[in-house]
Amino acid sequence: MSRSFINRLFILIVAALLIPDVGFALKVTVKPKEVIPGDVFIIRVETDGAEPAEAEFLGSKISLYPAKENQLLAMVPVDIDTAPAKYTINITAGEKTHKADIIVRRHEFKTIKLTLPEEKVTLSPADEERAAREAELLNQIWPEKTMPAWNGRFTSPIDTAVSTAFGVRRIMNEKKTSVHKGTDFRGATGASVKAINSGTVVLTEDLFFGGNTLIVDHGMGLYSVYMHLSKLSVSKGEKVSKSQVIGFVGSTGRASGPHLHMSVRLNGMSINPESLFKLEL
Repeated sequence: MSRSFINRLFILIVAALLIPDVGFALKVTVKPKEVIPGDVFIIRVETDGAEPAEAEFLGSKISLYPAKENQLLAMVPVDIDTAPAKYTINITAGEKTHKADIIVRRHEFKTIKLTLPEEKVTLSPADEERAAREAELLNQIWPEKTMPAWNGRFTSPIDTAVSTAFGVRRIMNEKKTSVHKGTDFRGATGASVKAINSGTVVLTEDLFFGGNTLIVDHGMGLYSVYMHLSKLSVSKGEKVSKSQVIGFVGSTGRASGPHLHMSVRLNGMSINPESLFKLEL
């Protein structure tokens, strides 16, 4: 065997070793590719199934969960205070890495001015204490992450129009400002309220701000919250299915009239429910 043949063979072997293993490259899909602050987007990762995967967005680690064979999925919240820009998402599975982009567009949320009875704006010391105690109760729920329980796309909890959208800035009596971290739906007292997807009821309480409040855990750190209900039709610990009636519209708590206030928490962050309904799952 000639020296030149051996040299050529050596070069071919080295070249083969340097060629990347594209057979098990990560395939990553991000949808939608453009969002506004407060929205949610999804990451799908197709792998060889041998390694767990993790994503990183804006300095936060994002867990990916099995969606189907060799496919992992994550829902990612975009904080309402996120500045408009193109951001990089880093995905890692074992020694494999992938970068993807998401564009956060500029969006001006509506501002409205309200004139309310003073007791609706300034709380008494006793009410402040109760509200703080209940806020701590809720904050203990959000960090819990269970396996996905939802099934397919998320749907609206009631077939009525939105009266106050997510992100609206409200100035009350010219002195107190709040940001609406949920969506208000019109509704007459007693109208049916449905679960936006399947999950487990983790809270049924009469709260100071929310009145009769119900929370459903859908898994992956995703929770739907239904407030001001006149009555609940499910109990804590009960498993519910998508579109199941879980309560009825009311005006309990700090409501000025009958309506449904629904909010969504993902990884502890408030997101726009309407953006969740648009996800292709």
